[in-house]
Amino acid sequence: MDDLQGVYARTEAGAAEIKARAFELTRAQRNLLIVIDGKSAIGSFAKIAGCAPEQMGEVLLPLVEHGLVAPIAGGPNRGAVQGRPWGGVPLPAGSSAAQAQALVALAERVFDKRAGPVVLKLEKAADSGGDLLAAAESAAKLAKLTIDEVKAQDFLAEARRLISA
Repeated sequence: MDDLQGVYARTEAGAAEIKARAFELTRAQRNLLIVIDGKSAIGSFAKIAGCAPEQMGEVLLPLVEHGLVAPIAGGPNRGAVQGRPWGGVPLPAGSSAAQAQALVALAERVFDKRAGPVVLKLEKAADSGGDLLAAAESAAKLAKLTIDEVKAQDFLAEARRLISA
């Protein structure tokens, strides 16, 4: 793998795969899917995946191709997985789909098990082509009222940074 500094997050499909086991993933792929967090460089997971850092491309590529993980928009994913930019998935950092995906990953990371309503708001905006910043602000208001005010403020600050990237 050319770039071990790339940051990837688990998608909704990835979260569902952890429970459903629909794909025949190797142990290394399943371990990576479970621990990938949208914050850490992909190279930091080599030991957990049970492989050498230079083998991470082989472990990561099927997860990206199946849509189980995706690069974080605006993250340091400048390299390629086995010569394919973005691991074969064209997600330009400024695209609304990539930004929506990054916002959902952010919400899941910040609000953990209570992220459901926030994620739903973000997904509705993304599906309708709505304004992601307005959706993030609305989601933060909801989180402030129902989850945690400090976490909501942290989420909104990071969401604004992601959208402006």
